[in-house]
Amino acid sequence: MALRFQKSKGFTLIEMLVVLAIVGILTIVGVTMIGNKQAGSVRALLDELEGCIANAQKASVATGRDVAIVNWGAWTPTNPVAIAQGDAALTSIQIQDTAKGLLAGVQPDAALAFGQTVAIPFHLQPNVPSHSMARIAMAGTTEWADAMKPTDAGTQNQAITTVSPFKAGEIMASISATDNFFSGDRATALIQTSISGTNKRFTTTFVIPVVGTTRSGGVLPGGPMGLIVVLANGGSIYKFYNPGVRDGNGLWRRI
Repeated sequence: MALRFQKSKGFTLIEMLVVLAIVGILTIVGVTMIGNKQAGSVRALLDELEGCIANAQKASVATGRDVAIVNWGAWTPTNPVAIAQGDAALTSIQIQDTAKGLLAGVQPDAALAFGQTVAIPFHLQPNVPSHSMARIAMAGTTEWADAMKPTDAGTQNQAITTVSPFKAGEIMASISATDNFFSGDRATALIQTSISGTNKRFTTTFVIPVVGTTRSGGVLPGGPMGLIVVLANGGSIYKFYNPGVRDGNGLWRRI
C-alpha cells in the first residue's frame, strides 16, 4: 500500500498573530519582573542596613558602653563594602582589622581589649539577590544623580527635597551629600560614628542612600531609590523609599 504525504500549508495569519501576542505578553511580564526585582532589592538592602545600625544600638543598650560603627570598601567584589561594630574604646583600625580577621575565619586576638565585641553585621555579597540589583550610592559618585535623571519617556523621580521632612525649614532640610556615611574614597577611607552608652543616641548625623541597578551594576534613570537617615543626638533610624517612575509612581514615602 502506497504511503500518501500531505503538503505542509504553513501557519495561518491567525496562528501567527496568536504567537506574536504571546511573545508580547511574555516580554511585558519579563520587564515587569525585572523592575519588581530591582524594587524588591532596594527594599531588602534598606532593611539589611537598618538592621545593621539597630544591632549596634542594641549592643550599646545591652552593655551600657559606647559602640562604634565603622565602614570601608566599595561596591565591588575585589574591595567589598563592610560595616563592623565594636566597643568605642577600640580604634577604627582595630575594629577593621579584627573584622577582616573574622571574615577570614580568624578569632580576635585575646590581648586586644574589647576585641570580642567586634561583629560584622553587613558586608557585600555579590551572589545575594538584594546586592546584585541594588547598591549603596557612595559619596563622590554620580549614582544618586543617575537614578534621578529622566527616563527615555521624559518622566523623573520626585526630588526628595520637595517632600516632608526634607523641605526647607523642616527637621531634615539640612541633610546633604556631605552626610553620606560611605565615602567616595573607596580604597582607604574609614568612616566611623558611634552610639552613646549613656543615652543610647547617635553622636553624628549620617545618611545611607540606596539605588536600584541592573545585574551589571548600572544605575537606571527613574529606578527605585531609598534613603536611611540618622540624626545626631537622636535615637531613631528613619527609612524612606521611592519605587521609581519606571515601574511605580516615583513618589517618596517613609516606610
